[in-house]
Amino acid sequence: MPYLLPGWRLKGRDTTRMATQALLNTRRLIGAALEHAPGLAVNAAARFQPHRLLPGLAYGPEPRHRLDVYVPRGGATPFPVILFLYGGSWSSGNKEIYRFLGAELAARGFLAVIPDYRVYPAARYPAFVADAAEALRWATEHALRFNADPGRVFVMGHSAGAHIAAMLAFERRWLAAAGVGRLSGVIGLAGPYDFEIDTELLHGVFGGPENRRRSQPLAHVTGNGPPMLLATGEADTTVLPRHTRTLAAAIRSAGGEVETIFYPHIGHREIIGAFSPLFRFLAPVAADVSAFVSTRRARAANTVDADGSGRGWHERL
Repeated sequence: MPYLLPGWRLKGRDTTRMATQALLNTRRLIGAALEHAPGLAVNAAARFQPHRLLPGLAYGPEPRHRLDVYVPRGGATPFPVILFLYGGSWSSGNKEIYRFLGAELAARGFLAVIPDYRVYPAARYPAFVADAAEALRWATEHALRFNADPGRVFVMGHSAGAHIAAMLAFERRWLAAAGVGRLSGVIGLAGPYDFEIDTELLHGVFGGPENRRRSQPLAHVTGNGPPMLLATGEADTTVLPRHTRTLAAAIRSAGGEVETIFYPHIGHREIIGAFSPLFRFLAPVAADVSAFVSTRRARAANTVDADGSGRGWHERL
């Protein structure tokens, strides 16, 4: 039987009620932490992780063309590069909120680059996709400066950021315009990949239903895209898990390479909050991302690929 504290036992409905309340409390805590992260413990804990932070570097001329770089301290070099694109409904967000994520990636031996990008109403689609491509160009061109490998570059996004990452993966004009070659891999966390433009906000961001097809990652899927890891929480009610399943099925049908992970009882914010040491117990998201990137490193070095067995929760496509 479950134990909460030594000598405490819960049975039946008591167990379910307590577990449900604990999950709700955790979700509220993560939500508050992500909204006010620059001043809360979720980012304060990042100070104790081994990394060097270089904040506010310019990758373009606009005020929001700034990025933060998290450099590992020690570890095998050259480091793989992970560019992280945060979410915020294409209308909000800032890189300082995600210091816990940059520090976690650096502690795992990756050069983490987290850019701001233009958002609505100051910018509309496709400005934020173009910004992401420019940030990727900067990361690739400056990788050697940080003992990182410009030939092993990954893009990871959460929510709206996962949408942007998928657009970079499949609509090749963005990478071509930025002078960036093929990506080593793309990681999408709780991303919307095929949605209706049916709200006032989405009309503002994307310009109306006439832009629906060209603004959707699903419409651009080909079999020659980069390897992808698509992960989501089964309890996500903000961006439903069907988005992950639908995009993965399309990639598989086209002959592409994709792996999916569905985390039980995890919602939209928990999947990103789990990168913090404070919430790592929720799901092994950081470990799964690390394994995905490391697997591609092994292939580049002509070593044996990991089979991912024993981690549970995985559906390989």
